[in-house]
Amino acid sequence: MSNILLVYGTAYGQTARITQRIALVLTDAGHTVTVQRGDLLPPDLSLGEYNAFFVAASVLFGRHQRYIRSFVRSHVARLNAAPSAFVSVCGAAAGSAPEGAGPPQGYVDKFLRETGWRPWATRSFAGALPYTRYGPFVRWMMRMISRRTGRPTDASRDYDFTDWEAVDRFARELAETLAVPGPASGAGAPGAAGPT
Repeated sequence: MSNILLVYGTAYGQTARITQRIALVLTDAGHTVTVQRGDLLPPDLSLGEYNAFFVAASVLFGRHQRYIRSFVRSHVARLNAAPSAFVSVCGAAAGSAPEGAGPPQGYVDKFLRETGWRPWATRSFAGALPYTRYGPFVRWMMRMISRRTGRPTDASRDYDFTDWEAVDRFARELAETLAVPGPASGAGAPGAAGPT
């Protein structure tokens, strides 16, 4: 089993919930898991003690968190040398956007292009519309976007679009994909067999 570092970025909590759900499945599968919020990383964090990695970030107004991009850029050599996975949480992955499935994958592709990371597995999950947690400007913007894309506009409540069964399936895949037989295998070749 692996010693896995999970680093996530979240704006309103949905990516944190997805990461915790994946961490639970990985732990239940026998992995050792450390979960860290990307903007609260300890200054003495060493990636050397981990032999697999999971990074998650949410998309807000077309961009993933800057601190997650910085983390990946700073450690890209280590991430590329070990089993790793990236999850993008994106409102555009929910339902009826006229663009279809293109934009969520486009955000993933852009993130990987900008950072140079080659994770073994990637996924994009629909996020949430937590209207009650938005400030006035973001609430107004998200209602305008929702109106254009056919999503709910009632700002008196929150909406969860995440397919939790799909999250669980992906977490079970990760439990197998990120399993490495020993510490030395953490330096395996990037692009080795694994779902994308």
